[in-house]
Amino acid sequence: MLKRFIPLALILFTALPAWAAGPSYYTVRPIDPKAVHLEAFGAKGDGVTDDSDAIQRAIDRVQETVGQGVAFVPEGRYRITKTIYVWPSIRLIGYGTKRPVFVLAPNTPGYQDRNAERQMVFFAGSRPGATGGRGGPAATTPPATGAGRGGQPGARPPDASPGTFYSAMSNIDVEIGDGNLGAVAIRGTYAQHCFLAHMDFHLGSAIAGVHDTGNVMEDVRFFGGQYGIWTRIPSPGWQFTAVDAYFEGQKEAAIRETMAGLTLVRPSFKNVPTAVSIDAGFYDELWIKDGRMEDISGPAVIVSLEDNPRTEVNIENVVCRRVPTFARLRDSGKTFAAPGEIYETEVFSHGLHYADIGATPAITDVFETAVLKSVPDPVASDLVALPPADTWVNIQSLGAKGDGITDDTGIFRKAIAAHKAIYLPMGYYVISDTLTLRPDTVLIGLHPLVTALALLDRTAAVQGVGAPKAMVETPKGGTNVMIGVGIYTNGINPRAVGVKWMAGKNSMM
Repeated sequence: MLKRFIPLALILFTALPAWAAGPSYYTVRPIDPKAVHLEAFGAKGDGVTDDSDAIQRAIDRVQETVGQGVAFVPEGRYRITKTIYVWPSIRLIGYGTKRPVFVLAPNTPGYQDRNAERQMVFFAGSRPGATGGRGGPAATTPPATGAGRGGQPGARPPDASPGTFYSAMSNIDVEIGDGNLGAVAIRGTYAQHCFLAHMDFHLGSAIAGVHDTGNVMEDVRFFGGQYGIWTRIPSPGWQFTAVDAYFEGQKEAAIRETMAGLTLVRPSFKNVPTAVSIDAGFYDELWIKDGRMEDISGPAVIVSLEDNPRTEVNIENVVCRRVPTFARLRDSGKTFAAPGEIYETEVFSHGLHYADIGATPAITDVFETAVLKSVPDPVASDLVALPPADTWVNIQSLGAKGDGITDDTGIFRKAIAAHKAIYLPMGYYVISDTLTLRPDTVLIGLHPLVTALALLDRTAAVQGVGAPKAMVETPKGGTNVMIGVGIYTNGINPRAVGVKWMAGKNSMM
């Protein structure tokens, strides 16, 4: 239950929901001279003030200056009353001991009609009438990726598209109050290197947490709503992947999708009618691995176009509790029933199967289960946690310039020798030789398009004939992490290799 009070004739949230909030991924403010900070544009984060315009001004400033970059959102509760547009290659990143929250108060005007969907956050394909800023010198700046141009000033921004790269939102929760029947938290039909991560969606009676999306989600949780995710084929036509996602209490289905190429790794579903529903009349390539399902009243998975050879459903290692019907084929009505109250679906496969390399394929079903006496521990995430943010050492504080001109090789080598977690603010850090990491070195950036290790053209160490030479090299078996940092070999460095990655199973790039 949510406690309520009425200040200034506005009904707003005052207490956290009964479920525990997710931990903040960025607990302290990252120092970055090129970043934009929300509070500088008048945002209050008090849960009462309408912060919509302040948030939009901060995003606009990124686009008007560096073009692509980061807007930092400090801990607080930011009341929104209209759609916020995120321009291409801009990332909203929250920080603080608690995650910041974007709040849609109960009965917010414009969000109450179920038949007139309206988003809180809209990832756009361009900013109408804008030309876009550019960051970094031309000699070391990677190609532009669609940021900036398109349309007339004042026009409705177009959807993100196959040319929309690097847009993201991380470590910011969303709460939608009662009565907002037409609300959707986020729309993001973007393409490569785009994501939502470390977010909780408290949806109430809203349509969905996310309606139409693409690329990747990581560590996201959806509570309530008609749907957690309602999506279709991503912009470039490849799969949509969600890792470590949790769904609870949706009224229609946790995920409703159309040809999304849906890939779910370690998903959890609880107290929903259906976990995944493929819309009638559409095939999909659905893959689920190491999942959990509990108290699913209807078929957990609904498969459509069962006789279409492009319908490919493969599910492995899903532990179920009180899931009486694991799957139903929509067209024929064929069902796959539970063997007991607690069981594991070791394999569910529907689609075109080949008995042997030369055999004629046939559309068949495989449903292999094992009854369990108790629910086992969930499969642990294989995404490596970053070191605590207060242990990061800022490479610029050690003297690195990141100006696309100065050779920062020596600074990086000294940093690697003395520190575990090295944070790179936005910039192009020129190096001229290999950076060999220690077994536990972690390199952290927040936007790989504008935070990069770069070679200048004709760097001596990678000229001529000879063996390939890496810009970054890890030791064998290390626990290294390299995240949010681009690698740019430039054009005339024939022996250059971006990264030679030999780290072990507990590493991540």
